Amino acid sequence: MTTGDHTTYRDEVAAYLLGALSDAERGSFEAHLASCPECRDELERLRPAADLLPRSVEQLEPPPSLKRSLMEVVEREAREGAAAADGPAPGRRTRRSLGERLRGLFGPIRPALAAGVLAAGLLVGYGVAQLGGSPGSRTEVASVNRSVLPDASGRLEIKDDGKDGAILQVHGMPSLPAGQVYQAWLERDGMIEPEPTFEVGGDGSGAVAVPDDLSQADAVHLTREPRGGSRAPSEKPILTVRL
Repeated sequence: MTTGDHTTYRDEVAAYLLGALSDAERGSFEAHLASCPECRDELERLRPAADLLPRSVEQLEPPPSLKRSLMEVVEREAREGAAAADGPAPGRRTRRSLGERLRGLFGPIRPALAAGVLAAGLLVGYGVAQLGGSPGSRTEVASVNRSVLPDASGRLEIKDDGKDGAILQVHGMPSLPAGQVYQAWLERDGMIEPEPTFEVGGDGSGAVAVPDDLSQADAVHLTREPRGGSRAPSEKPILTVRL
């Protein structure tokens, strides 16, 4: 693998998380991911932002004019496509389709755009967790296993009634060895459900989105797991937020 190849794949991490790669691109990226710890690290670092993004913006009903405008473009493209099937008129320049024009516009900047979107998601996540007491939310403080995390603290910022998930923010967490990540868990009716993984920065701070419905949940837990996450906890929780 050349340095240029690796740089290309690294730039596609955000696009992969957002589902913005084609099937061929996704397959190539996943093959590269299997042998590249640096890209796997970046994937885990950005995953909380990708999980958070759908819940970080207000859902709005598109105006009727949007559908009308799109249909006008589609119908015009269909007429031009039918005319092109009979051969272009002399001296007439061939027009690109709507899809081709959009791909031409966004294709070259897609990795950077996706990375920017996820960076914004990270900022939103950290911002929500740090603001505390924002309208329609509540904060629950975590209990910590001091034998494992002597200097750690954590809190869970829950939006509204918990149906839209929450953000778990931690401080004073030790960096984990290569091959390990922190993973959140949701406890509900005696069952433990896996949530996203994350890593902490050099100062021991980090945040992770818990995107599932917490309205009927009993607790959010944190454990140390192999990179990529686990389907069931491999240890007793080292941090817990009771709901």
